[in-house]
Amino acid sequence: MRASHLTVRKRIMDEKSKITDEEFFTSKEYRGYLADITEAATKRYRRPIHVTVFADPEDSTVAYTDYNGIVINACNHITWSMPTRKLRSMSIEGFNAHENSHNLFTDNRIAHAYFNSLEHGKFYPKKPTRLKGDQKLNAQGIIDALMDDTDPIPKTVILRTAKALSNILEDGYVDARYSYEFPGNPARGIALNNVRFAEAVPDIDTMIDKQFYPHNIVLNLLLEYVRAREVNNLTGYTGEYMDRFLAALPLVDACIYDEDSRARFDAVNRIMIDLWPLMQRCFDDLRDKQQNDASSSSGSGNSTTPGTGEDSDSDDGMGAVQDALESQLPQIAPNFTMKSGPVPFNGAFSPDEEQAQELLEQVSKALSEETARIAAHRTETIISNGDGSIVQDSEYEGAGYEFSATDIERVLEEIATGKVNESLEEELSEELQSEATSIQYGNAHRNINITVHRMSHVNQNLIDSYTAVAPQLLMLSKRLQRSVSAILRDKRQGGKQTGLYVGKHLDQHAFHRNDGRVFCNKRLPTEPINMSVALLVDESGSMCGCDRITKARATAIVVQDFCEKLGIPIMIVGHTASCAHVELFSYADFKSVDKKDRYRLMDMSARCCNRDGAALRYVAEKLSKQNSDVKMLFIICDGQPNDDGYTGTAAEADLRGIKLEYSRKGVQIFAAAIGDDRANIERIYGAGYLDITDLNQLPVMLTQLIARNLPK
Repeated sequence: MRASHLTVRKRIMDEKSKITDEEFFTSKEYRGYLADITEAATKRYRRPIHVTVFADPEDSTVAYTDYNGIVINACNHITWSMPTRKLRSMSIEGFNAHENSHNLFTDNRIAHAYFNSLEHGKFYPKKPTRLKGDQKLNAQGIIDALMDDTDPIPKTVILRTAKALSNILEDGYVDARYSYEFPGNPARGIALNNVRFAEAVPDIDTMIDKQFYPHNIVLNLLLEYVRAREVNNLTGYTGEYMDRFLAALPLVDACIYDEDSRARFDAVNRIMIDLWPLMQRCFDDLRDKQQNDASSSSGSGNSTTPGTGEDSDSDDGMGAVQDALESQLPQIAPNFTMKSGPVPFNGAFSPDEEQAQELLEQVSKALSEETARIAAHRTETIISNGDGSIVQDSEYEGAGYEFSATDIERVLEEIATGKVNESLEEELSEELQSEATSIQYGNAHRNINITVHRMSHVNQNLIDSYTAVAPQLLMLSKRLQRSVSAILRDKRQGGKQTGLYVGKHLDQHAFHRNDGRVFCNKRLPTEPINMSVALLVDESGSMCGCDRITKARATAIVVQDFCEKLGIPIMIVGHTASCAHVELFSYADFKSVDKKDRYRLMDMSARCCNRDGAALRYVAEKLSKQNSDVKMLFIICDGQPNDDGYTGTAAEADLRGIKLEYSRKGVQIFAAAIGDDRANIERIYGAGYLDITDLNQLPVMLTQLIARNLPK
């Protein structure tokens, strides 16, 4: 089955071309990429965050965080409006960064305090001061409306406006601070999404023609400005709405660069006070919608939500009110879902409007240069008198998202390689089964059935289990590597063999010895030793006693890592049996493709019975066909073969016969004993055994064993 490198590369390239955007963005590889970006921003603050990406174009979700994890819909309307995979990836990175910025920088305690106070008719963090005459009246009007329980409309409008304003300003703050502290591709993604958000807002004339509520028009202008530093005003409108908008800009510019959340809520209060006359103009229309909706609900007989017994949201008509208010504003995920404080602030956070504007221009031009983009309104830069201007730049040098393209290519490569490796592993599994079927197992195993199991996909649980137990065992592997490497190096380089009873030369440095070992010989350099190793592990039920299977698994981890690091082909097979049905578990194979054999070892466990001879013949036969000078097969078992018709002296005779047969084929077989199993192991396999009860002794024992059995 061994596929050539060129064949594998071609399969990987073919697989890459088939990966859809939905598959790409929801892959574990892409989630890992986002998680790495997130961790890079959060690790200094010890706020672990997991990232979940799903793809559902029917789901209205864009992205949100619960302050433990981030959830992103890759098929959200903003991301999917991007014409290319690069821009879509940048958009998802932007949403990931935005939600993470709330995790890091939003002070939800202040937000909860603010809305709790407002619900009870109080401004928070304090009552606005230095108000002019009309502003004082507006402020009192807001308080009176909040305290009036007879008419829910004004209070609903106030709270909804406060929510929209606080979201707009907080989003502006966290985006600016994240881009300041973590510049790079995520910051470009934030800017890209903000441009798209701004494009979703109709121009002023359209909002007027569609009879948007006056205060919502100003809110939309503020959202555009905070997101993209410009508004849709192609006709140069200079009326009341623009005046209200421009009057709010100094408050907005100041608070989105203030690390204190209270500054933004103070700005919310002051902007609402100025917008109160505009807010009042929608009350009558909303009351009509409330009454019509309540009448409709009452007339239909739907006084309760079906199946719940609870009052429906539209019973009092307020559902229609909420819909009317929210339909005129772009849908933004709520930010204040949990109580948490912001991370500590380090350094001076000051606006760099030139840099921010440059970033926005970059992503805007990147969008315009891509093909098949959605239709969008032309925007104009805001200046103090409300007139628009368009600046052309013929010296544009690119959007600066080349790193995104590189990242995408890397993730694509990982996904495609994983899929090809999994496919090749499936082919290997079929090949192993075919090999097992072709082997002649002898009379002792006539009419048995053999199944070879091999995982084509290694799940994360096995990886996590390996990561937890491997570190100490890998230290043993390093000791073994150093010892064996020294022996192999001496073999390759030659040298002097001392301490001999006879020889051609006297060793003058040994004349002090009294045992007669005073001779030495020079060793000639040799060719590198070509070695293959196989490990056969008994997984019968009796291996669970005395923690045998745990020690067997640990030994397998050490041997696999040792062989892999020294470039020694390694095969590790577990076996069990029941009713003359032998099951073999291929954990590591000479033809392994995906480099995940170490993780497969974690599936090793005590199972049923054991038909050692069939398993031993399978492994020995495969090892005998290796093109190696040294072929070493290690058996870990309890020395108690036990299956239907396969026990006692007959089974032991079969095992001794197999060992003799394959020793003639160059396969050296050694058995490992655990604790009291030594007597059984010696009786069956002779003196070639290892005691692995104490794993710390394993490097010394294996080194000595390998040294004794290398070609002279």
